Amino acid sequence: MTDKKKLIIVDDHKIVRDGIRAILMCNKLYTVVADLASGKELFQVIDSLKPDIVVLDIGMPEMDGVEVTEKLSKEYPAVRVLILSANASEDWVMSAVKAGATGFLPKDSSRDEFLKALCYVSRGENYYGESVAAIIYRSYVSILRNKNTEKKTEELSDRESEVLMAFSDGLSFKEIAYKLNISVRTVETHKNNILAKLDLKNTIDMVKYAIKNGIISL
Repeated sequence: MTDKKKLIIVDDHKIVRDGIRAILMCNKLYTVVADLASGKELFQVIDSLKPDIVVLDIGMPEMDGVEVTEKLSKEYPAVRVLILSANASEDWVMSAVKAGATGFLPKDSSRDEFLKALCYVSRGENYYGESVAAIIYRSYVSILRNKNTEKKTEELSDRESEVLMAFSDGLSFKEIAYKLNISVRTVETHKNNILAKLDLKNTIDMVKYAIKNGIISL
């Protein structure tokens, strides 16, 4: 028979700890070796109890769940962390994931989903509740778009950047040519290059791009 996975619950609310214990009381796969109220208590017993999984709240006194996860990831990398929290804001979710949390569930998740998450996490696989997964996806897409935008902006030459800012400031071709001491034809060439590099269609798109990416401010 396979040994049960050892699990420690860390939550500053006793009713939550008792609830998780009740769910796992007769479970053949997991055994709760401790339920604790803080991250500080966890690190006082972790060496002796050697848990496989830590089920962790995120909003706790002294050390929050992200800090605990970071310490576990660095000092006990074999320990899997499943965050179970009432606070599933984007900041907390992404901070927990970056810190090394293997899973993240909102506290309003069902018993079945909690057990499913434990199953994934115990195998070293990531598991995130549906709403949490959506947050991670949106954040990931945003990061990719920002990186793509940064890359595109970096492709502009210094002169093209100056022309972009000038158009965004509402200057005409002649005014830009005079300001930068270049010909109107050269301004037109720079504009066409900018549109091509940034995949834009016209001057209005250039202005929108400059505002969105902080090149100019309103």
